[in-house]
Amino acid sequence: MTQHDLLIFGGAANTGLHLVHHARSQGLRVACMVRAGRDTSALTAAGVTILQGDAFNVNDCQNAIAAAAAPLLISLLGGKNAEGRRVDDIGNINAIDAAQQVSHPCRFVLLTSLGCDEQWSRLSPAAHAALGQALQAKTRAEQHLRHTQLDWLIVRPGGLTHQAATGQYVIEDDTTAAQDSCDYLPRADAAQALLALALCSDNSRKTITVLGKK
Repeated sequence: MTQHDLLIFGGAANTGLHLVHHARSQGLRVACMVRAGRDTSALTAAGVTILQGDAFNVNDCQNAIAAAAAPLLISLLGGKNAEGRRVDDIGNINAIDAAQQVSHPCRFVLLTSLGCDEQWSRLSPAAHAALGQALQAKTRAEQHLRHTQLDWLIVRPGGLTHQAATGQYVIEDDTTAAQDSCDYLPRADAAQALLALALCSDNSRKTITVLGKK
């Protein structure tokens, strides 16, 4: 069994794929759990181990975690399937529960969003209408993780864009926006921040917000 440094749930595209590239550039051995039918060519090209599995199935999550044997798990799961089931809560909760069952110690890092839980009031009514269901689902996953005995970290990025990376971002450990921050940031910057925070052991059992740099 190959031991990896990092197992990613939701690494096949968008912010997750940026995370893969950041991790591989640092020489980390990366595995990704990917559901059947997803395009994995970019992951294969990056030298990632592909573990097939569906986050709606807790046994698949357990098998992926056992196969990767990684001390660090990062979940960027989000969205919903054709039946309207949201992976934001169901999939993340399955991954969290699976992490609690494995024999090796591991750290679980969950990427959610600005506006979850106590930050709800920070968003505009328009954002509430557009993002409400997703944020509520992500909040349920956050709350589930906080009630575990895992070494966990929750990272809440602001609105994500496909703009070019700037290499800059603002870290907040409370709900008050810094004066030099804005709510939007490129996905590549969010992934860079996520990896840096995940690799820092001082961030155990914290909720941290990442925003763009003005």
